Amino acid sequence: MTADLTTRVPAAPVEPVTFCEQVATLAHERGTGFAVARFAVYDYREIRSSLGKPAATELLDRISERIRGRLEPADLLSVLPDGDMLLLLDNAEGLEERLHELVREGSGWTTMVYGQLSAGASVALPHDDAETLLSRASLALEEAGRHAPGSVTVCATTMLTSARQRVDLDVDLRRAVEADRLTVHYQPVVALPGGRIVGYEALARWPDQQRGWVSPDSFIPAAERSGLIGDIGLRVLRRALRDKRRYGPCRSSWMSVNVSAVQLDDPGFTREVLRALDHSGVSPDELRVEVTESALLASARSRAQLIELRRAGIRVLVDDFGTGFSSLASVRRLPIDGIKISRELLHDEEPGMPDPTVVRAVRLLAAGAGVTDIIAEGVESALEVRTLAALGMPYAQGFHLGRPAPASRALRWPGNLATPSAN
Repeated sequence: MTADLTTRVPAAPVEPVTFCEQVATLAHERGTGFAVARFAVYDYREIRSSLGKPAATELLDRISERIRGRLEPADLLSVLPDGDMLLLLDNAEGLEERLHELVREGSGWTTMVYGQLSAGASVALPHDDAETLLSRASLALEEAGRHAPGSVTVCATTMLTSARQRVDLDVDLRRAVEADRLTVHYQPVVALPGGRIVGYEALARWPDQQRGWVSPDSFIPAAERSGLIGDIGLRVLRRALRDKRRYGPCRSSWMSVNVSAVQLDDPGFTREVLRALDHSGVSPDELRVEVTESALLASARSRAQLIELRRAGIRVLVDDFGTGFSSLASVRRLPIDGIKISRELLHDEEPGMPDPTVVRAVRLLAAGAGVTDIIAEGVESALEVRTLAALGMPYAQGFHLGRPAPASRALRWPGNLATPSAN
């Protein structure tokens, strides 16, 4: 391979055939000792959309010129139609350090915009083919993209394992949704003092034959990245409303469902919620939707849909309040009716003791904003219940007051007293 194989960057996108052929040849003839890297310009699509194709082309021209000035004669550079760049490094020695140098030197200004690179790379292993090397480099670039612009990642075995696990989880989750194998459990919300059940939170649960009960911390992100979260959310809503009608003891209490930012960005979301309510016969004032602070701040469409839901009589709660981006004072500006205060915000360093200052501050600000439903989350002991009640916290939820359980058990609990769970 010689220097004249390095591709120039014309106005039209370069066909990647020559690059792939060179990678395949090197993999066949040498097997190891070289690496393939993929570079991406931060926010390239937005740059192209907002500034136009000429500005984007100039940016790629400048970056590729700077990178070519740092290459060895046997290295090869190619620019893809999406603005990413592929780099074949003939010598993989000191790869990470060299990638950092190329990212640092390749990033820079044009006459209109600054181009910041990130990079991912894969070192050739015996029996690798070109497709494998390119796939691993792309995977490493995705990992680099999860960090700050300018990051560099070299593909490792653990990364491949994690990627495979994510793919397997996504596939199995889709099959479970299509087969309607997800279920719903319910956790009570109680009034303080006394423990009278005032509501239930509907929680999606996934019993998998191989994995057992899959944690929502695993399958909810999988549902969001695979586009299943809207389907799962509507299934949970319909099941919760149906169960609320079916079981007598819970009819005098409200039901809450969790809603993600992805669902709120769907223009048909509010219509589907109201349709489900109408079909179930449940009154809108018996339904709560729980959203995170980040979902509330995600977009104007999200806030507009929440406002529309409130106009229909549905109440909006902020879940895990105190762990997101907004401040306590922001409750005055958000379209909400209640807050569920995270355990992390409520507790100081002494185990089991809610921070009185935080509780009083939250109650004061909520009252000033007209927020009436204030729920302490993560209550795990009788001491916490007594302390919160003494501080005037109106509602609480947590394992001590009732663990999530199937409808046949949870919704048959006496309406005047939650069943405490053993710690």
